[in-house]
Amino acid sequence: MREVMTKSMARNVFYFGSLFFLVIFLLLTYQSRRYIINESTNAETLTASVEAGKRVWERKGCIDCHTILGEGAYFAPELGNVMTRWGVADDPEGAFDTLKAWMESQPS
Repeated sequence: MREVMTKSMARNVFYFGSLFFLVIFLLLTYQSRRYIINESTNAETLTASVEAGKRVWERKGCIDCHTILGEGAYFAPELGNVMTRWGVADDPEGAFDTLKAWMESQPS
């Protein structure tokens, strides 16, 4: 092998390396998306209320302050167990009334 790399050799290494890693990136992106859609999402448990809650969570930017199941910021309380902390986890009507009263008491 030559001790000095010519311009054309360097160009070929650059093009081949760029193409190789672009193909790897696209394959990993495809595999990740397929995994998220087919395996990591439990579609049977997704109800209309879960989807509506996700839209509210994203639209209002709740993740900027709160965490849910450990994901998000740590400025405000964890929301994954709020009904358990309030003691209304087994009482849907009581949970609704408690949450409604709490929301109405907020200054904003």
